[in-house]
Amino acid sequence: MTDLDAFANEPLIIGGRKIDGRTTEAKRFRTLASDLAGQLQRNPSGSDRLLLLNAATLATLCERFTADLLEGKPIEEEPYRRNVAALSAVLIKLGMAAHSRDITKRDKAGADDFGAALIEANASCTNG
Repeated sequence: MTDLDAFANEPLIIGGRKIDGRTTEAKRFRTLASDLAGQLQRNPSGSDRLLLLNAATLATLCERFTADLLEGKPIEEEPYRRNVAALSAVLIKLGMAAHSRDITKRDKAGADDFGAALIEANASCTNG
């Protein structure tokens, strides 16, 4: 068994406590952690494993907010935004997501044909 299989097959022990892996939340957490570990494309180091656990936790929280919103329940938007931002930061640390950057006019000069067509189509939609 490789370390990548560990989240799917080993008991959930977090914070020194054995977690009952039969709950819906625990099963989803395990799936998220396992999927993220697979996406890492390397055997996770100790620090990677900690970041993967944090990412799975944040993803679980974000999914809970999304489920509530889709069921018509009210959500607090600011905690949701903070969780999404924190998840993004953890994924960037793991090398799974690119850093966002500001897109300015200077970037448009190097746009490819498809990008240029999108810019042109967007401009024509907003002008007419």
